[in-house]
Amino acid sequence: MATTRVSKGANEQYKVTIPKGLAEAMDLEGKSLEWSVKSAHALEVRVVDE
Repeated sequence: MATTRVSKGANEQYKVTIPKGLAEAMDLEGKSLEWSVKSAHALEVRVVDE
């Protein structure tokens, strides 16, 4: 499992970098993602551009 870090940009938005292998395997280039909170320690991410 890949580990990434959350950072805050100059515009006060938080950013997450997706590992290259994951983005390529799921063909995420240019796609929109939908994020939801599943619990205090879990997120769900769905590709909404199908």
